[in-house]
Amino acid sequence: MSVTAQRRPFTIVLPRGWSRVPVGPGASAAIRTILDRAVAGVDDARAVRVRRRLQELLHQQVKAAEAQSGTELYLPTEQVHGVSVPASVVVSVPALAEDADPMDVLLAVAARRRGAEVLDVGGKPAVRAEHREEPATLGEDLAGVEAAVRQVVYFLADPADRGRFVVMSASILESTAQGGAAVADAVTELVDAMVSTFRWAG
Repeated sequence: MSVTAQRRPFTIVLPRGWSRVPVGPGASAAIRTILDRAVAGVDDARAVRVRRRLQELLHQQVKAAEAQSGTELYLPTEQVHGVSVPASVVVSVPALAEDADPMDVLLAVAARRRGAEVLDVGGKPAVRAEHREEPATLGEDLAGVEAAVRQVVYFLADPADRGRFVVMSASILESTAQGGAAVADAVTELVDAMVSTFRWAG
C-alpha cells in the first residue's frame, strides 16, 4: 500500500494496485503514468489501441469527478487475481458556511440519509451511508451486461477545525451475474478498509 498526501488536509492509504488522479492540474501527468504502466509489455500494435481507449476512459472519469466538485479520484488500475476491480472513489472538500458547524452537518446527514451510520475514523467522527441503485444495462462497451451501482458515501469532519470537511463517494458495480454480489461485497470491504486509514493532517 502507498500513502498519498500531497497538499491536502488529510492522509489516506490506497490499496495496492490503486492510483490517485488529481482533478484539475496534474490530471494529465497522472493519467500518462497510469497508461505507461498499463501498456508496459504489450506489443506495439495493441499498445496504441489499448492506450488510446484507456486514456479516453480515464479522462471521462476525471470529468465525471469534476462534475461532482471532486478534488481527486482514486481508481483501481491493476487487476486482482486476474479480475478488474469495479470501483472508483471521488473525493471532494466542500466549503461550509462560515457559521456552519461540521458536527451539525454530520448529524443532519445521519438523520436524513437512509441507512446512515455514525463511525469513528482515526479518532474523529464520520458518517457512512450506503444505497444500491436498481440494475441497468451498462454502456456500449459492455452491451448486454447488467449491473447495479452500489454507492457508499463517507462524510468526515474534524471537531477541532470547522474548516475541515471531506466527502468520499465510492461507486461500486454489482453485476447481476452469479457471484456479482460477492465481488461487490469484497470491494465494499476494501473501500471501507481504505477509508479507515483516513487521518486529518497536522
